[in-house]
Amino acid sequence: MRIYIGESDRWKDKLLHKALVEAMRANDIAGVTVYRGILGYGAHQRAHPDKPLSLSRDASIMLSVIDTEEKLQSFLPLVEQMVEEGMVVLSDVDIIKYSHRALDADPPKSSTGPASAQA
Repeated sequence: MRIYIGESDRWKDKLLHKALVEAMRANDIAGVTVYRGILGYGAHQRAHPDKPLSLSRDASIMLSVIDTEEKLQSFLPLVEQMVEEGMVVLSDVDIIKYSHRALDADPPKSSTGPASAQA
């Protein structure tokens, strides 16, 4: 799922992209990444350059969300409620690889000399 919104869009008292990420985490969605656009335009065809003196301060934001189709479909009503202006896209993807390390895994120990083994 991809969600396209404006940087200044809000949901209640929070920035919308932050509220969406919090809602996704609370609903156990597998993963989301928020991207801030450096240049673009939307439905109103107003340019959104990432410059300090730009007339438009509302940069484009895209949230890229990954989970099963069933999980995303069940979360969609909340997204539709929260996103008042923007675009939500659902598409099939082929996941080539998905791996992660365990959170409780110990980092590898460093050694200062050559490795030795005991039998």
